[in-house]
This record gives sequence, structure tokens and C-alpha cells, in this order.
Amino acid sequence: MNFVNVSFKLFEAITMSEMPDLTRLERQDTEMNLTYSDGGEFIVSYDDLRYACPCAKCAPLRNDDDSSKSLRRQVEAMPAEKPKIRTVGKYALAFEWNQGCSSGIYRFERIWALANNQDPDDGRPYVHGAW
Repeated sequence: MNFVNVSFKLFEAITMSEMPDLTRLERQDTEMNLTYSDGGEFIVSYDDLRYACPCAKCAPLRNDDDSSKSLRRQVEAMPAEKPKIRTVGKYALAFEWNQGCSSGIYRFERIWALANNQDPDDGRPYVHGAW
């Protein structure tokens, strides 16, 4: 399969209303392959997905460098596993892991940002209840 990465400028030019629909998600051993309605294909590693967990426990850990690095090390130390996936309404996915946090609800915009190697938090620090 040929996977295409979208450049940063193209990503910024696409508003979320123009974001293509996620049409296929294929789970692999250490990553997931994503296919969008515009034909774009991307790979997101499970380590990156876990690190970007948007839950109230994990998100604040990315606010400062020390806890962010610690979170990354914790994620990378976990054994590789293929998560179970469930839809959350028509707006998000949830990933269930045997180990680690399974609380995050990943909006499709967040997954799109990860697929495009962008900061899914858009540079904003986490403040409980403010997202």
C-alpha cells in the first residue's frame, strides 16, 4: 500500500468542515492504517495515539516538558498491543487497551491531526473542562 503524508500548509488550509471522512481503519500490530474519503492514506502508531490521549488524567501530563517526556517513556515501555475500538456517537472513537489508559475519547478531528503529524492539542495546554 502506498501511504501519503499531507504537508503542514495543506493541513492548515483544511478547515474541520472540509476534513475528509474516515472511511477505513485497519488495525495492525503496532499501528493503524487510516484511509479517508479523499483517497488519503496515513499510518498512526499506537504509541502516538496513546501519548495523545485526551482524557482528564493524561492530557495535563503533556502541559510541561518533564511530565510530557515521562508520559512518552511510559507509553513506549508498554507492550505492543492491538486495541479494541468502538465508536462514540458519530463524532469519535474510543480505544480499549489491556494495559494503560482507555478513558480517552478521540474526536475524528484529533485522529486527523495525528494522521497529519500535527499537534492534536493545537498548542493549547489542558485546562479541565475547557476543551
